[in-house]
Amino acid sequence: MQKLIGIWLMSLFVEAISAHSSQLPADSISLYFLQVEEATSRHIGLWDKNIYGPLLIIDPDSREVYANVPDREGHLTLNEGIYRGILPKEVTIANTDFEWSGIHWAMVKMPLSRVRADRIDLFTHELFHVAQASLGFHFQREDNIHLDRREGRIYLRLELAALREALRAQRFTSAEEHLRNALIFRKYRHQLYRGAESAENWLEMMEGVATYTGQLMSGRDKWQWREYLLTRLSDFEQTPSFVRTFAYETVPVYGFFLYQADNHWNKKLETESDLTEVFSDAFGMNMRILLQAYVQQLAEEYNGRMITEEEQRRELSNSARLDIYREKFLDDPHLEIRLEEMNMSFDLNNLIPLDEDEGTVYHNIQISDHWGVLTVREGGALLRTDWRWVIVSEPHTITDERVTGDGWIIEMNEGYFVEKTPDGNYLLSKKK
Repeated sequence: MQKLIGIWLMSLFVEAISAHSSQLPADSISLYFLQVEEATSRHIGLWDKNIYGPLLIIDPDSREVYANVPDREGHLTLNEGIYRGILPKEVTIANTDFEWSGIHWAMVKMPLSRVRADRIDLFTHELFHVAQASLGFHFQREDNIHLDRREGRIYLRLELAALREALRAQRFTSAEEHLRNALIFRKYRHQLYRGAESAENWLEMMEGVATYTGQLMSGRDKWQWREYLLTRLSDFEQTPSFVRTFAYETVPVYGFFLYQADNHWNKKLETESDLTEVFSDAFGMNMRILLQAYVQQLAEEYNGRMITEEEQRRELSNSARLDIYREKFLDDPHLEIRLEEMNMSFDLNNLIPLDEDEGTVYHNIQISDHWGVLTVREGGALLRTDWRWVIVSEPHTITDERVTGDGWIIEMNEGYFVEKTPDGNYLLSKKK
């Protein structure tokens, strides 16, 4: 009992300081690790595996890291029960999983939430990514460009509106009707865009299932979880780009209802699973051919007219924005950088796809590669569709160690240089 009281008092102390500072004492970090370990232990049955593993908390300002296990190359030293060190500049910082110093880590950035459930949610989401290969999941990246197009956004918003009503429903039969309607909007969206089903499924399997795992392990009870999902859906409406963000919202809601009927539904998933079909089978949505007139009539139940008008206005302004980006990264003088063995971190909320063969604009991104580290804070960078080239605006200053431009900087490694090409653009090259 004394030990439990001590942990409870320490928890209160941690909650009080974590919202105000990215600096945490060692006993607070130890408590975080303990809370995550307890959460994963309680939920071994979710995947028939304890996904607890190597955790690394990082202060983005100082790059100081705090880990629960030692690394294999001696970069971390034990101090007050925590393994500490400095993360090299070539390792990008993000809430993610990554390989470093012989270990596959789950990395989480400071400052951490003052809410225990939110912290555990984040930690276990990233731990799932560390464990996913051992669970049999292997995914290939696909792009969801259609979710930045007018019709794609309209029918995703309608799906989310129906999911919101399902969560608000007082009876399960009413919730099921809204869930079926949500799937109607989803399947109609897939009819409109070739390849949309597989592209969306990739992200839902990759990030949606991880988000479901984190939310289930967070410690929220059923009603807290429901309110949390409703808040997230409401906030999601303000997200500038749906391209890489939608899966964090859709799968947890469907999973919330599936869990009530079958706690182990997720264990039936495998790499090739089609989540749309999993959800459709579970909630009895068996319509294969969807007529536009019927779907538009159904949309009226979920503010379809307002959503359509909003997306029409967005399309006009977005079209002008795309033209500006094409001019900046393709027509005007620019710097092209070949990607060899990169790792990157970026803001999911501001991805702007151009045409399929042109690539996607990332407003905030950091890329490290053999040539050095590119950091883009504003102004954006164009990552080509094949992920083999990244393009930034024309350089302002060029030295042997550093290249800068409008909102970006490259810290360049020895053996590389930037040269002007005959067409008036610039190229980062390796010295012969």
